[in-house]
Amino acid sequence: MPERKFAIITMTTFGYKPNPLRIVQLTISKLKGNYYEPVFSTNINPEERIPNYIQQKTGLSDSILLQEPTFSEIANTILKELEDHILVGHNASFLHHALQSEFKYLGYSFKIPQLCTLRLAKKLIPNMTNYELPYLTSVLNIPFLASNDMSDTNVSVSILFQRLMALDENEIVISKFLEPKVEKEHIAPKNIEYQKLNALPNTPGIYKFQNQVGEVIYVGKAKDIKKRVLSHFYNSSEKEITLCNATYHIDYETTGSELIALLREADLIDKLDPPFNYIQKKSYITYHITPQKNKKGVLQLKIERRPFQHSPTEIFLKRGDAIKRLIELTKKFKLCPLQTGLKSKLGRCTHDEYMECDGVCSGNEEIGLYNVKVEKALDFLNNENDNYVVFEKGRSKEERSFVLILHGVYQGYGFLDNSQSVSSVEDLKDMLDPKKHSYHTAMIISSYTKRNPWKIKPINS
Repeated sequence: MPERKFAIITMTTFGYKPNPLRIVQLTISKLKGNYYEPVFSTNINPEERIPNYIQQKTGLSDSILLQEPTFSEIANTILKELEDHILVGHNASFLHHALQSEFKYLGYSFKIPQLCTLRLAKKLIPNMTNYELPYLTSVLNIPFLASNDMSDTNVSVSILFQRLMALDENEIVISKFLEPKVEKEHIAPKNIEYQKLNALPNTPGIYKFQNQVGEVIYVGKAKDIKKRVLSHFYNSSEKEITLCNATYHIDYETTGSELIALLREADLIDKLDPPFNYIQKKSYITYHITPQKNKKGVLQLKIERRPFQHSPTEIFLKRGDAIKRLIELTKKFKLCPLQTGLKSKLGRCTHDEYMECDGVCSGNEEIGLYNVKVEKALDFLNNENDNYVVFEKGRSKEERSFVLILHGVYQGYGFLDNSQSVSSVEDLKDMLDPKKHSYHTAMIISSYTKRNPWKIKPINS
């Protein structure tokens, strides 16, 4: 067996799937004598603004990174350094994905063997309570500096890897980890020609499993329709086998983006009620901020749990979100935290802690004036919801998709040509496929906007 060559990699990244991950720091080390030493270390200009948390973590700034090389400028160097090497890192699959993402952004494929020190440690040093790098290095007495310099972290990973190699006699575990993955055997389709499955598109969309009489028994969404459909036939669970055996035909719709696929899936499950879709049939609880007068006539605000229902007022999918909103209202409208449920202790508010309270709790503020502030807070709560549109990829290069939200309520989605200009909500409504606002669509949109805040485009209703 030829001698294996390892390249230790550490990096700092930002970004989330499915968008490209961007690397802003990269260090590569190789074995020099008895030690791994850095052969390449650099900051990288991501060609976009970096988030605040990256600035705080690294001490880097947009102005500093503007002076650094872009990934495209160092791509050939990275390929040269990693040629014929095995990528080694703590959470190596993520590091490999980050490099893949950057190379894909340039239009190139990237794939090399990888070896994860976290997985190795779990195998070679079992029964530890934690396998994160700071803990492992502490237990194993390996120097670890929580610094901004990736070279320092790289040294720690290098020493850890050498320690693990010493525990792996004849590299038996390493060899096992480097073995190519064996493809799972698929469940032979009983009622569908495999050629039809193989002809499915590798694009985002939804798919429908239909029974012998054409009834839809399952609806799913996918970033890659073909890959996701085939995964059902590679799953040996009883549920999947039953589903596949009951399927006689598979229909699909391309959507261009995962967001539209998610929304379309929710819409179809609500309309068709397929027997194999279980999750969306549950009754889901949401949270509402509601007013209630106490015996003294003071309008109090409280958080109520209710089954989800379409409502023009603001609803919250998590209790924590409702509490955050209640804190915001209390501060903005100078409400009493005793009357908004943020303080449970009887008596007057402590002004060192709650400077906003004008003293309705102690009789210093007239109840009528206080109630007016509460009414204004409720009006703000029910009417402040944003109107916005989200644009995403279309089903072809010639179009784009959009999702319309008015007063916090999901209106539906549509497609428009790239050449079409949009100047008003009415323009969007003309091309809109109206859809139902539901718990699931609210969850989908909330999750999406939190991950992609830059894609939110405010509009006037």
